[in-house]
Amino acid sequence: MSAPTAAQLQREFGSAKLEPDALAECQSLCQAFGLTASELFIRWQTLLINRHGGDVGTQPTRDRLLEVRGMLQQESDRRASQRPGSQAGHAPKLSRNKDRAHYDKNSVDGLLRGMVPGGGEKTPQSAKRVGLLRGGASVAQGRTMFSPASPSVFAEPSPSAIRYSSRANTGRTEDVLHAELPPFVPQEPRQAPSVRDICAGPDQAGSLSTGESDDDSDAAAGQAMAGPATAPRHPSRRMRYMFERAGARAETANRRIERMAIDVKAEYGIEALANPTYPHQDTVTAVGRIANINTSEGLAAAAPISSDTLFLETSRRLGNGRRIALDVRSTPSFSLFPGQIVAVEGKNLKGAEFSVTQFRPLPRLRHPRTGDSDGGSADPVEPFSAVIASGPYTLSDNLEYEPLRDLVDHAIAAGPDLVLLLGPFVCENHPMVKDGQIDLLPEEIFSVKISPHLARLREGVPQSAAVFLVPSPDELCHPYASFPQPPLGRDQLSQLGVPDGVGSLGNPAQIVINGVTLAVSSVDVLFHLVKEEVSRLPALSDRLPRLAWHLVEQRHFYPLATPPADFAGILASHDGKLRMQATPDVLIAPSQLRQFARAHDNVVVVNPGHSSKGLSGGTFAKLAVHAPGSVETPGPMLGDSGRLFPAELTSVEIVRI
Repeated sequence: MSAPTAAQLQREFGSAKLEPDALAECQSLCQAFGLTASELFIRWQTLLINRHGGDVGTQPTRDRLLEVRGMLQQESDRRASQRPGSQAGHAPKLSRNKDRAHYDKNSVDGLLRGMVPGGGEKTPQSAKRVGLLRGGASVAQGRTMFSPASPSVFAEPSPSAIRYSSRANTGRTEDVLHAELPPFVPQEPRQAPSVRDICAGPDQAGSLSTGESDDDSDAAAGQAMAGPATAPRHPSRRMRYMFERAGARAETANRRIERMAIDVKAEYGIEALANPTYPHQDTVTAVGRIANINTSEGLAAAAPISSDTLFLETSRRLGNGRRIALDVRSTPSFSLFPGQIVAVEGKNLKGAEFSVTQFRPLPRLRHPRTGDSDGGSADPVEPFSAVIASGPYTLSDNLEYEPLRDLVDHAIAAGPDLVLLLGPFVCENHPMVKDGQIDLLPEEIFSVKISPHLARLREGVPQSAAVFLVPSPDELCHPYASFPQPPLGRDQLSQLGVPDGVGSLGNPAQIVINGVTLAVSSVDVLFHLVKEEVSRLPALSDRLPRLAWHLVEQRHFYPLATPPADFAGILASHDGKLRMQATPDVLIAPSQLRQFARAHDNVVVVNPGHSSKGLSGGTFAKLAVHAPGSVETPGPMLGDSGRLFPAELTSVEIVRI
């Protein structure tokens, strides 16, 4: 079949601009798979819906069209494998012994064998979360049998890996913040950065509290009025992430509303907040949580939120926990999503509907003071640089971790003071893992394919640099499939072959490095929020930074009320680990949505992107905080804290791997 002309392709893609290399790839796809221009455009739209959040503004670059090629190739292989007597389309299995039979999830014989103790080959389910839970023997043997110097037990390079190695866009800058700042020059001699985890406690080294709720430890709103809060009852017991007391989620939501209500009263000097469910002839202020009439707590939303299905849910003290419909027709500007805590101003004339005139800005958390407990001066801001990346770190059709290899090369060349690698590393959603095409344990894959790169990273960056791993709920090598997650302990890191000098943070994490507060989470909350938010002329018009700003405004790493059904459970009994302890200077929120770096209201929000995207390489972030005296700034931005926030001194560069 002949390839369509450039005019035909451009007509189908409409306003999207096809660069010459993208146009050539389109013609190659049509010729290779027998597609018309219209059929190719339909496949392109399918890719946008499945992998890019349905963003129709996404440009059809050559890298993204390579994802279309991979999708078409998978369909072709699947059709070929369904023909009688055909073995095409079966990807090579990852096996230590290539001569023995491999049973995948489509094999009834393999399924039956997996049900019988000692019944032969492991089923794909045996690759999930078993190594660390049953001990480290398998990984120790794996490192002996599969040292980096031993022959590879993995498949030969895939076609996408070959195309990835010949790409021409590596090192390209995709986005930049404060490009006018001079290049960062590290101070000599290099000094180790001062890093402090402001969320770490005695229960953070591999376990979390199992008290009724760790809100008990930091002045829950109702207790804040009555007296000092009590400490968790069992601070040293391990977390039971598959058990949660009935009513814990409702109690957590009630405390979040009460906590914000106290701060709103203090911020605006309000003597008493109103009950929005009662009729009011005068304009009043109330605090509650946005709820969607089409969804219930703990269940997936039946329909997206809209301005016609908005409800305000009150706390037990402020409104007996009742809900009242919100009328936002007279509200000039808003940006709302289910679970959002808001301060509303308006009237309830008849007792059936609260008419909102405005949504009051929520008070901000104060920046942390790391000096004396009596309010001494804050730590001075010292310059530093960082490299920040998020998984997955391998292409979707192999487990060779080529993007991780190249990311380490970039990090070594940059020589940063801090390296943050966010999970997942061995992702449970990788196609080869989901399809049962491996029979190695996740810990073995980590020790063979990832740890050597971490060792090379530790040796290549300055000895004073800090290197941290942050787990993910999708991570197969972490024993807790929940959010929040504790950091990996030293014993667990040793079992995975992680070299000394590489540490682990919890997920989420809040650290202070050289006087700058960083808030980090590996959960793609932006992708979850983009489907739920409804807005009208919001103050922050750029949608993706606005989604990240919701986390700062709500003081929470996951403020959405109802997570997607396929997302790991949010532990309501450990909601204190998800709350921000202070307004961050830099918020790191990786997402599969378009990468960005923006500064808003003295906070730098960064989405470094993922290190790999399907069959092509992804992006990472290079961040630098310059010395306060090196650049002219308009003056202290937070005068009440006596602290200069370095938003004007922070440069961020999003770089293509």
